[in-house]
Amino acid sequence: MRKLFFLLILYLISTIHVNAQNEVLRELNSLSGIKSFGVVVNIEKPASIDAPALDVSQIRNEVIQNFDDLSVEIIEDEILRQSDQFPILHIHVNVMKASNLTYPYSIELNFYQPVKLVLKGDLQSMASTWNMGQVGLVSENMLYLIAEEAASATNQFKQEFAEVN
Repeated sequence: MRKLFFLLILYLISTIHVNAQNEVLRELNSLSGIKSFGVVVNIEKPASIDAPALDVSQIRNEVIQNFDDLSVEIIEDEILRQSDQFPILHIHVNVMKASNLTYPYSIELNFYQPVKLVLKGDLQSMASTWNMGQVGLVSENMLYLIAEEAASATNQFKQEFAEVN
């Protein structure tokens, strides 16, 4: 009886592992064949935080420079604003202020692509097909590290993009 129970548990665990691996492969495959995409950076922070390093344009430029050796065209910001039908790597940084003068933050990367919703009469929309996130905590004099982390967080996307293209 114990052996049967053990085998059942082992089977359930292996099924969960296979499903999780399937999701990773789906995310990777969603990046295959992409020839161009835009980069959008969004920073959400309290108005009391005055950190010149948390500049959207500066972080976006660092990310784009990081992608220089990829065989992909980065779509200019002006062109991105004209249509929602371009794939984009969206980098969202959320900085909070804790009561002990520390700053917890989160960085979330989503790769959005135009999709057709077949069950909705081929309605065009955008969907996140790849995602990554991280959290951290810095002191007030280290706020510049958040910008550095946001730019370097794109290394995982870059590696996975290069792997399938």
